[in-house]
Amino acid sequence: MKVLLISFFQFTHIIALSQGQIDPSKLPVVHYKPKINVNGIKQQVAISFDTLMKYGLQVVLDDKSFKVVQFDIGYDCHSKAVFDFSVQRYSGDKVNPTDVYFKRRILAGDVIDIANTVIENNGYRYEMKTVSYSIVK
Repeated sequence: MKVLLISFFQFTHIIALSQGQIDPSKLPVVHYKPKINVNGIKQQVAISFDTLMKYGLQVVLDDKSFKVVQFDIGYDCHSKAVFDFSVQRYSGDKVNPTDVYFKRRILAGDVIDIANTVIENNGYRYEMKTVSYSIVK
């Protein structure tokens, strides 16, 4: 299933390019994963749904010399179809808790993927690996 989702993320590059955003597939990959903060607290593998909806999320890096330029959040669309995933691209490093798309689509029990994360340091851009989190009650 993970391979299918990664293939889906690669397909979204085509859509993003038409919107004038950065194409992560053309960037070198760094071999560590971004982390997620919710209300300033680093999350491990699960994120509380209520806390996520109250505070939003922030993509953070251990190396503070890099900044997050953009990232995608992918999740199940709840239609029970095998290939029914939705992806939303965000600029910067945060998703505001008032983001309508975010609030309407993510449910407790989902697994979200943070993918196509573009980071920058001294004018050079890189893509980070995908990381997944479970959304729990």
